[in-house]
Amino acid sequence: MPPHALAPLATRHQKRLLAIILAMLPASAALADTVWLDNGDRVTGTIKSLDSGFLMVSTSYGGDLRIDFKHVTTLQSTDQLVIRDKDAAREYQAKLVRADAGKVVLAGAVIEEDDTRDIHTDVPLNNLDSINRNHAVIGDTSFKGRLDASLVQTQSTSTSQVYAVAANAQARSGMWRNTLNANYNRDKDDESVSVNNYGGDYTLDRFLTNKAFWQLRGLYRADTVEQVRRQFAYGTGPGYQFWDDELGAFSLSALAGKVHYRYDDGSSESSFAGALRWDYSRYLSGKKFQIYTKGELLRPVEANAQISISGEAGLRYNINNFLSLYVKYARDQVSGTRQTMNESIYSTGVGLTW
Repeated sequence: MPPHALAPLATRHQKRLLAIILAMLPASAALADTVWLDNGDRVTGTIKSLDSGFLMVSTSYGGDLRIDFKHVTTLQSTDQLVIRDKDAAREYQAKLVRADAGKVVLAGAVIEEDDTRDIHTDVPLNNLDSINRNHAVIGDTSFKGRLDASLVQTQSTSTSQVYAVAANAQARSGMWRNTLNANYNRDKDDESVSVNNYGGDYTLDRFLTNKAFWQLRGLYRADTVEQVRRQFAYGTGPGYQFWDDELGAFSLSALAGKVHYRYDDGSSESSFAGALRWDYSRYLSGKKFQIYTKGELLRPVEANAQISISGEAGLRYNINNFLSLYVKYARDQVSGTRQTMNESIYSTGVGLTW
């Protein structure tokens, strides 16, 4: 081909490529949720939740944005969301469609008591109480984790050192959920150690439906101060995920398995056991705060240890997407006719989330 013919050919290819790119841009933009504000600005991203008068929007350019809902004029979403208005008996599962200022169109279904019907109607924004997005369980792939640390040293007439470190990681793939927890606690005054323990647990959940799952769990705890020096337990059983969305989660599981104890006098025992586990969390004030509790109640069948409780409850203040401050109360207790453990730990520190 003569050299002078290459220029028109290149130009045609460039124009075709530019046309394809321009054609793709509106489609990409249409995939994003959009929020229109009363100052004329427009925010695009993913609408996560509306709670306590604050709208959470996740963006690729600014992370999670917390918008005062009174400044929103209208909004739209690409997916169906769970929407509640100020009538507590009514719930919508609908897309948000842009409407006149101060309103939004709900396109989907409304659920009132035992009645469900299709709707396509506009409602005033000030009638909306909450917007929520359910987390996909089956088919979802994700990984998240958190590290909490509290390290304090005090020097006066005596030297006090307090260490508390806890890590959590969760991976989901398809119908499987893997959760790993680990912790270490140590309190020392001069040469006296009052708390020194560490441990961890691993949980594997296989979802049978969007709510029901089968759980397999193993845990290990060690303590150099209390009479109960080692605990090792494993079990399996059914569980139920009551909800898992942008505003929190709650699950219960009932397990049957075996528990092993080792005491400070060198003796040990094991027994079949049943356990009830819980995991609850709730975000408040536009995900600025989080309250949570998790743990288990374990009952050996044939052992000197009669009951075991291990759990924690806390409050977290989220500074941004990655950094938080927390206060937490944790308790480990083994009651029985022989040797026991009764340990309470209060801690406050910094958390890192990824």
